[in-house]
Amino acid sequence: MPAGLRVLHAIPSISPLRGGPSVGVRNITEALRRRGIEVDVLTTDDDGPEQRLDVAAGTVERLNGQRVRYFPRQTARYGLSLPMLGWLGRHVHDYDLVHTHGMFSFVPLAAAWHARAAGVPYIMRPAGVLDSWGMKNKSAIVKRSSVRFLEGPLLRAAAAVHFMTDLERERAAHLGIGLRPVVVPLGFDFPAAPAQSVPDELQAGDKPVILYLSRLHPVKRVDLLLRAYASLPQREDVVLAIAGDGEASFVASLKALAGELGIGGAVRWLGFASGARKQHLLSAATVFVLPSASENFGIAVIEAMNAGTPVIVTEAAGIAQLVRTTGAGLVTDGSLDSLQAALARLLADAELRAVLGRAGRLAVERELSLDVFGARLESLYRSLLDPMSVRTPAGCRDGLHP
Repeated sequence: MPAGLRVLHAIPSISPLRGGPSVGVRNITEALRRRGIEVDVLTTDDDGPEQRLDVAAGTVERLNGQRVRYFPRQTARYGLSLPMLGWLGRHVHDYDLVHTHGMFSFVPLAAAWHARAAGVPYIMRPAGVLDSWGMKNKSAIVKRSSVRFLEGPLLRAAAAVHFMTDLERERAAHLGIGLRPVVVPLGFDFPAAPAQSVPDELQAGDKPVILYLSRLHPVKRVDLLLRAYASLPQREDVVLAIAGDGEASFVASLKALAGELGIGGAVRWLGFASGARKQHLLSAATVFVLPSASENFGIAVIEAMNAGTPVIVTEAAGIAQLVRTTGAGLVTDGSLDSLQAALARLLADAELRAVLGRAGRLAVERELSLDVFGARLESLYRSLLDPMSVRTPAGCRDGLHP
């Protein structure tokens, strides 16, 4: 087994506009750089739902000191990139290991297929798309067929299938595929609070702020949050801020619902937030809420915890167990009554909010640091490449070894 590892990571897009999986790969490249592991990222020129990067095929740029190689995305659906195939055929042998991110998309499947054909060990990270909600509610028939004929054989042949949480692993079990699962939570290295001033777009004054900051999509149940806010007895004295973007028609439907509930003028619709602006919103919030019906991990929840903001999540969030065990916030059952009660409780108890906020920040520092994550991931890689290893990598939970 080589002392210095060279790993290829394949993902359809690394645009921050694509949410958690893309953000995760950015963290992975930095974590592995710190461990001295050489990483190449294979991706497309996708820069969000309706945008493309202005890069030529095969263009190499740097991300956290690691190389990113871009190829053109020829179709919006499935992210087809035929020029990438030739490069994979010529170069997949150059790597000790291939690590893919995402499913039901061309890039991770092409990388896994080439790795299997070349005899290169590979890990597949489904990034939440094998959960029961996604399989039942989004192109269910197409996905079942795809799993049977495309993803299934690749998943079974993978050296490991990388899940971010125990909940994600449990949800994938319903497919009945013989996987080699390993759970390695993502790590983070958050920047210091921004020194520059940020415009006060919340316009909250001394009022408490309920913040939602994530992609706007039906699975996130923003409609539930709007209804819970509308039912709060103290609503007139509380600001609800919605930060995130999504399909224009869906965003319009949420705004229409707010109007029907009589809160159209009270909700702050802030659009996509990143960088110093995002950090400002997380720090300014009184309570952070992610009411998802299904959530693979919940990076935005971790960001709120790091900012010292108490969080409210549902049992359907992969991060819910950590929130519960560390005392970083409240976990609801996903119902309107449960969410309304959690909001009312936290808004009425400043001392409880302070306790939860401190616990959340400490949990991120101890459990989810980038250095801890990097050590776990390197240990996993080396255990897969060492045929004599039967030890579970430190900090990982898996089904790889007896």
